[in-house]
Amino acid sequence: MTHGEVDYILQLSGFKAGVFPFRYLAIPISYKRMTVGDCTRLVEKVGDRIRGWGAKKLSYAGRLVLIRAVLTQLHSFWTRVFVIPLTVIDRIEGVCRNYLWSGSDQYLKTPAVTWEKICNEKRYGGRDIVNARLWNQAVIGKYTWWLAAKTDHMWIKWVDHVYMKGKSWHEYIPTNNSSWTWHKICQIRDIMKPGYINGKWMDNNGFYSVSSGYQWLYGQQNKVTWCPLILTQMSIPNHSVIGWLVVQERLMTRERLLKFGFTTDGACFFCQSHLETHQHLLYECKFSQICWDLMRGWLKVDFPTPRIIAWCLKWRCKSLMKKQIVFIVIVAAWYHLWHARNVCRLEALLISPSMLLKQVKQDVCRRCKDRVWSLKAHKLPWEPTYD
Repeated sequence: MTHGEVDYILQLSGFKAGVFPFRYLAIPISYKRMTVGDCTRLVEKVGDRIRGWGAKKLSYAGRLVLIRAVLTQLHSFWTRVFVIPLTVIDRIEGVCRNYLWSGSDQYLKTPAVTWEKICNEKRYGGRDIVNARLWNQAVIGKYTWWLAAKTDHMWIKWVDHVYMKGKSWHEYIPTNNSSWTWHKICQIRDIMKPGYINGKWMDNNGFYSVSSGYQWLYGQQNKVTWCPLILTQMSIPNHSVIGWLVVQERLMTRERLLKFGFTTDGACFFCQSHLETHQHLLYECKFSQICWDLMRGWLKVDFPTPRIIAWCLKWRCKSLMKKQIVFIVIVAAWYHLWHARNVCRLEALLISPSMLLKQVKQDVCRRCKDRVWSLKAHKLPWEPTYD
């Protein structure tokens, strides 16, 4: 077809001739390798969302919700079309990590937990954030499944005619002049090859799904023992995140700041006489001990504070509701002790143990009313009160 014929067809159809790469549904389309520059808009889009949220003083729990529900969905749409360069994925994860710990897209605060661990499921000690790299591989794995199953897609027929030419998919070796994207698809095929048994996917009744492929790529993880303490049906989101940091000893106490070289004074803000470690701040300090005594008197449950996590995991209680309430009270106590410590650090104001107990009561009772007491047919076997 000559240029004159092409111009005539374009004039009749009303279309305009363009050049690669062009954008379709905000995604760059190109016949060449997708470069980092082509994906710059995706990174900018994630950063724009975060800068729009920057004025809102959200807690860790609120930021986790936004990362999980919004930011991960932005790149998830792109991963369904092509293989995103690893440099771009690292930048996106870096922006999300910065927002979680500092509330900004800039690196302003040292992360308390590695991003790989945050991406784990909650039962494995994480916070259920999608691992962008593995998710991209799992989505592209859908194409490898189509090729293995010889599904009736036009793209499969085209690939079979141009590249495979009737060869077996699992034995096919790409040529050197094949495109970069095709090489990447073949690499993912090799990665996921052990997941096939006699040509069938080992999960989901032999049929491949993105979620099953993602779980398989993640591999087996060890369940954490403290998950029932932090993640109950009654858990308060803000308290749960702080409790998650407490059980891993990842709060930025003065002991850790000394190790990082961010401070030269490691004294506890409450007593000013001992090194501020997790154990001292939450259990051994006189202020903390008084607070825990008040908690025991209110709950009428005698739990040992130095080894409270081990006690919670071994404690047997006939009432599941009572057990969950005791758990959320313990996690709420951690949260308010840490909050009281930060108030003392920033405002030089030390609240009284009775005021801290009142704050814990308010949070716990409000949570119980929201989750249980609104159901009139349900009668609580044990009800905490303000008295």
